[in-house]
Amino acid sequence: MTPTPDFADLEQRTLATERLLGTLIALLSARDPRLLEGLQAVFANPDFASDDAGRAASETWRRIRSELMDTSGLIKSLGGLSGN
Repeated sequence: MTPTPDFADLEQRTLATERLLGTLIALLSARDPRLLEGLQAVFANPDFASDDAGRAASETWRRIRSELMDTSGLIKSLGGLSGN
């Protein structure tokens, strides 16, 4: 008999992974702003989202992109980061 998954643990690990990926994308896109354009092109492609995993990835990308836009707007409204 297989153990019942702990859905709370699975949810937390999934959210942690999404946060980690969002942070990684933010850091990399600060170094290369074209990265966001490339990711957008991939995730907007209907062929990419042709199965359940692709649709889930595209939805995750939309959330991460929205968070990146919100963070960017906040940074700009505060006058940018000091030291840059």
